[in-house]
Amino acid sequence: MQQLISRRKTIKIIASSIAITPLQAVANNNIHSYRWSSTALGNPVVMQIHTKNKAHLDKLILLINSEIRRFNKIFYLQDGSSKINLLNDNKVLINPDPELINAIYISEKFYRVSKGSFDITVQPLWNSYSSGTKVNFEGIGFNNIDISKNKVILLNKNTEITFNALAQGILTDRIHEILLNSGLNNHLINFGEGKASGISPNDNKWRLLVNNEFLDITNKGFSVSEPDSTILPNKKSHLFDANNYDSASNIPEKTTVIAKNATLADGLSTTYAVSNEKIRKSLIKEFSDVRFIIN
Repeated sequence: MQQLISRRKTIKIIASSIAITPLQAVANNNIHSYRWSSTALGNPVVMQIHTKNKAHLDKLILLINSEIRRFNKIFYLQDGSSKINLLNDNKVLINPDPELINAIYISEKFYRVSKGSFDITVQPLWNSYSSGTKVNFEGIGFNNIDISKNKVILLNKNTEITFNALAQGILTDRIHEILLNSGLNNHLINFGEGKASGISPNDNKWRLLVNNEFLDITNKGFSVSEPDSTILPNKKSHLFDANNYDSASNIPEKTTVIAKNATLADGLSTTYAVSNEKIRKSLIKEFSDVRFIIN
């Protein structure tokens, strides 16, 4: 597997104790702030959770770690035994995980609203640009993916897929669901893509710092796409326009999206970045309840 150099930017979330030690009392003396960090899908991840029950949280962290490992085994391209690699290598995957099927269906929606610019079959471009080999464009195109009841088939021998523009958002929403179902309503998940819920320390709203402006992200998902967040050996952007079989042109320096969940924010930030101006205008119109901040 080719290991690309990542310099994913830190998303700045403004709260009174976001970077403070693992356990600290906040406004309510019965509530403690717990900060947890790890890695998921090859990137650093951070959570801040406010709870009265530390023992319960410790058990929950074990569940979250287990879920992260499970997602790595489905979506992580740097794991040669992951389900996505098995599919890319063998062109067929029997009894795929529901999360993988769901990710394909979600990606198809972004493929359609982008008129084909967003496409998960661009992995051959990653492979070629990373290794310096010639690209075979024949397998690029969403029409090369076939989903039946119990299997996924890649119809062209050159087709390979990637969920780099969606998997972290999907994982973020899954962790958010686990926390809510466990009664932990006040938390921040920052997995590159993120989700904020409830209140931050000292009963404040969660706020995202963008262009020197504090934006309310309470109970919302957020994502930032930047063309230089991953360095490819040929110096081109990792954000590909599948219609052109190449790195997208005229990519904004930074595309920030605030939406109802992290999956939508993740997909839209990439979709906007790789699309032409006509499609970008249609995205803003179609997703009128989503906030796009473009640099």
